[in-house]
Amino acid sequence: MSAEVETVRAVEWTLDQAGRVSRSVTSLPHPAPGELLVASRIGAISPGTERTLLHGNSPSVPADAYPYQPGYLNVVEIRDATDRTLIGERGVAILGHRDHALIPYTRFIRIPSSASDEEALLGVLAADARHAIEIAAVEAGEDCLVIGGGILGVLTAWELAFRTKGAIRILERDPNRRALLGEIRFPAEVKVAEGPGRYEFHSVFECANTGSAFERAQASARERGSIVLISDGCHEPYVLSSHFFSKGLYLGKTDSNPDLRGFLGEYFARHEDRSSLIEVAYRDEVRFADFPQAYLQALMGRQEDRKGLLPRVIYGD
Repeated sequence: MSAEVETVRAVEWTLDQAGRVSRSVTSLPHPAPGELLVASRIGAISPGTERTLLHGNSPSVPADAYPYQPGYLNVVEIRDATDRTLIGERGVAILGHRDHALIPYTRFIRIPSSASDEEALLGVLAADARHAIEIAAVEAGEDCLVIGGGILGVLTAWELAFRTKGAIRILERDPNRRALLGEIRFPAEVKVAEGPGRYEFHSVFECANTGSAFERAQASARERGSIVLISDGCHEPYVLSSHFFSKGLYLGKTDSNPDLRGFLGEYFARHEDRSSLIEVAYRDEVRFADFPQAYLQALMGRQEDRKGLLPRVIYGD
């Protein structure tokens, strides 16, 4: 390592197998040209996706894929680099639940000084929501239904509100969650309701991770409308109903945004007030120093005990 940076021992938590969280410690060498030594500032836990990984029933991660690294991209700070002018810059990078890592410079996406860590982390997830909207080819003025009031559902509604002037409704059956979402000041009108109402929608985004939500999506879509599956943590069967065939519906499935860097450039340049969204999202905190007990509690605890939408992982002091 350079004289200015002490030897770093990186701590990483992975799922060795379903139900087993394992800790590993690695000493990191000095970054080579084109590499960065980064330290995590904040990360997040996906209650839906990571719970299925913990139980071993994720449809996208079979048993032979373990050991598996769960977690989102982290907000990181450059601790060391051959180019000393980069030290101290913040960005986002794929680390999972890890406090330090060596990464190629090409995998580092810079965060402007005007953006908070929390805002940047939401931007990573908002990129996936935007990708779903692009798959659905939503046009201005279209009426859209979002099924599920979790963080991806909320960010999908937020991106729709920013993009279109049509009617936007979030379907959320939990009254406590509906009250929570009522605190968010969206960029345009978004109605949070228990049911879809009487009319059908151009585009339906299924973010609830259940077979019944998929059935509801098909019933709520307008003829020749679109259904896009954003959630990836469902382990229930998805069944195409008679609505799907009689209406001639389009079905899409999204994953991570293929142009995260491009979206974040736009996202950070926008000027909408995200303060209420950030406040509602991050009401639950997990300290990385308290893993694995705090991690397991965040995933196994009761839904009604959660205060916010996205458990935030805090690194450092």
